[in-house]
Amino acid sequence: MESQALALVDHGAKPQPPGSHPDLVPSGVQLRRAFPVMNIATISSGFEKGDFLVREEKGQRVYFDFFEEAFNYIAYKGYIRMKGEEEAEWMDTMNNVHASVKGGMKYNTGKLLMVLYKPLAAEEGEYSG
Repeated sequence: MESQALALVDHGAKPQPPGSHPDLVPSGVQLRRAFPVMNIATISSGFEKGDFLVREEKGQRVYFDFFEEAFNYIAYKGYIRMKGEEEAEWMDTMNNVHASVKGGMKYNTGKLLMVLYKPLAAEEGEYSG
């Protein structure tokens, strides 16, 4: 039986494809694909001014009486609903952030219903606004 305590090569390791070595720094393109630049928007409910609130980039808030109006408004601006696990992660994060404020949030945060995103990197090296 061979000891691997001082071995420089792990004989049991599977070969890795080129470029997948953990010490290699990923390229900018690989990082953008893994962590895309994006804006997020949310649709929440439970407000006096309107039943639904859309929060989007630059802190803009728009109130609507019907969910369909809120969704169509934000979809028209290029936002896309996040998929299951990613949306749930954002919802958990925002709910935890709101809950972390001592004494509660200053303003009504409502009930978060949906998280949407708008990719900002249109083509490699180009950004849309």
